[in-house]
Amino acid sequence: MKSFNDKIINDFLQCPNNKKLFDEYQKTKEEDCKLLLDEQFKKFYQQFRLISYLIKVLHYESKHFDKKIRQHNSRNQLILSNNMDLLENVKCSSDISDEMNYSSNIEDHITSERLLKSISNLTDRQKQIMSLAYIEQMTDTEIARHLKITQQAVSKAKSRAIKKIRES
Repeated sequence: MKSFNDKIINDFLQCPNNKKLFDEYQKTKEEDCKLLLDEQFKKFYQQFRLISYLIKVLHYESKHFDKKIRQHNSRNQLILSNNMDLLENVKCSSDISDEMNYSSNIEDHITSERLLKSISNLTDRQKQIMSLAYIEQMTDTEIARHLKITQQAVSKAKSRAIKKIRES
């Protein structure tokens, strides 16, 4: 503990103004000089504590950040392989969706009875647009290209369908 205190005092006295104030107090032993020296040391010590705290926080946060980055990188590794055998064994997304009995019909994905009843009141075109928008996650422009209609028609049909669902 003594070496720690000595280090702080030595660092404090490294400043020429503080050293000059300390030397003046040593010579005169005046109370005003002592109070001024104490005040300067308190300011210095507060700065020292603040810097020490910030260093510790930065150290901790940098370790925490590094840990998170390493964890992310280990979970999300990019594996590149020139082995075509591996690629042949990978199933296409359409094969996977067939295996999971994937349905693009929006009514097959609804679990709420009230919502299912509301959706059943929509026209076939509105159901198709809602399915493409919310099940296939297509944009209005993509839906318009797919259905060979304008983007504005898709937007209007979708907003009418949502309005119809809200009303019922």
